[in-house]
Amino acid sequence: MNLVFRFTGLAADALARLAVLLLGALVLIVSADVGVRAAGLRPLAWVPQVAESILLYATFLPMAALVREKGHVFVEFLRAPLPAWAQRALERFVYLACIAISTWLGWIGWQHLAESVRTGAFVTGTYDMPRWVVFLPMVLGFGLSALEWLRMLLGHDSLYRADAQARGGY
Repeated sequence: MNLVFRFTGLAADALARLAVLLLGALVLIVSADVGVRAAGLRPLAWVPQVAESILLYATFLPMAALVREKGHVFVEFLRAPLPAWAQRALERFVYLACIAISTWLGWIGWQHLAESVRTGAFVTGTYDMPRWVVFLPMVLGFGLSALEWLRMLLGHDSLYRADAQARGGY
């Protein structure tokens, strides 16, 4: 299992870095489009569709890295006053719920991805692209996130080991 979790960590990190690069590219293409419009030239017709795609990928690709780094929102003040045994039980419940939700949403994404590949469906717009490209980041994000939550459930890490106050939380 350690090998699987090492792989998920590397994959999560790589996908998060890709999301950063995509956001940088988004800044550049939107700036270029604004500059072209300001110069009175014809706007770049492909920019809105590319921007939508980048935002979709930038949302789902770094999901697992955020779980691993505890970079998402969680509520500590509900857990803090509980006795230690209840804190552990609540923590396990949170992990199980997150695994279930991530797996379920990843499965739905996988079904749509597989159907898109099977039918050869396309998304039409300024340019056509295979429909499965839309579902790929969802499958990757939710799938790797489920494995990261499983890693925590199995005791390899804890969502609550980080001090919420030190991280600027409550």
